Amino acid sequence: MKYRLNGIGTLSIAKFGCLLGWIVTLIPNLVCALTTWQLLTALRAWLEGLEQINLSLLGLDYTFDLVDILQLQEFLTTLQGVEGRAIPLMISLLIAASVVGGALVALVLILLGWGYNLLAWLTGGLEVELREIPGPPVPRQ
Repeated sequence: MKYRLNGIGTLSIAKFGCLLGWIVTLIPNLVCALTTWQLLTALRAWLEGLEQINLSLLGLDYTFDLVDILQLQEFLTTLQGVEGRAIPLMISLLIAASVVGGALVALVLILLGWGYNLLAWLTGGLEVELREIPGPPVPRQ
């Protein structure tokens, strides 16, 4: 039996691409989210652990607070606020990044499908030869 593939349905390939992209990007996004969370926690702990520097020079005592000198107090406050809401923020960013990854893979597959459909229209499509395999009949849906 010979069949000719004249075109690919863009809606079906888009759904397939979206699901495939979501699955493929989920694990790397999870690793990035957990790594970022650990880095932010370590950075916050390091900034909170910075001690004041006491200097005695010519009989005068000077005290320097590195967080104030480097103007990192606002950044430290932001880190402390983010860490308090880290899990919901991480989950929402993970979902958003996975959806974006799925949409990008779907877009690429749609463009490839359109390219194939254009080539099939110009050349008559892809001819496939099928051979029936003996065995129990497969129910149709």
